[in-house]
Amino acid sequence: MKLLRAELLKLTTLPAIWFTIVGTWAVTVLLAAAAPDVRSALYGPVLAGFLILGLISATSEYQGGQIRTTLIAAPRRIPTYAAKLEALVVITLPAAAATVTLGAVVSGELEAKAVGYFVFTTVIAHAIGSLTRRTIPALVALLTYYFIAGPLLQDRLSFPDGRNWYAVLPCAIVATSVGLIVFRNRDA
Repeated sequence: MKLLRAELLKLTTLPAIWFTIVGTWAVTVLLAAAAPDVRSALYGPVLAGFLILGLISATSEYQGGQIRTTLIAAPRRIPTYAAKLEALVVITLPAAAATVTLGAVVSGELEAKAVGYFVFTTVIAHAIGSLTRRTIPALVALLTYYFIAGPLLQDRLSFPDGRNWYAVLPCAIVATSVGLIVFRNRDA
């Protein structure tokens, strides 16, 4: 419980987290008001906000070397990684629900399944950020996958609709598992 509180405190006091959430809400309102199709508004540029949210939560400690302090204070890496992930979900779940609700209020169309999609996408971004430790390379890789490679592969290989939360859940589990293994075994 102490680890979770510490991780929540770190995330909630990080200005980039709040700028990302508020910016995502603003983009949601603007796109939902302007776009005739709320699905493309919510799943397009708004998704980038959740990718950034996951990356910032994972990479912010590596940028200034604060990860060393974290690992000195909490040397057991598996519980530390789990607390980081849990804190991220605690922040992302209401942010995703508010994003979908804002889109629904402005456009009149509700996509409730998008909440889970945004949360699991943020978890995937966190895992990728944990693997790379760098925001920009991870962001380039994620944006390339989500906006270029993913749509091309989906059309050519008949993948299921990636906008359903249950379709990204296996990817979130695999990415988190790999992120945890690397976090546990790699020196900070």
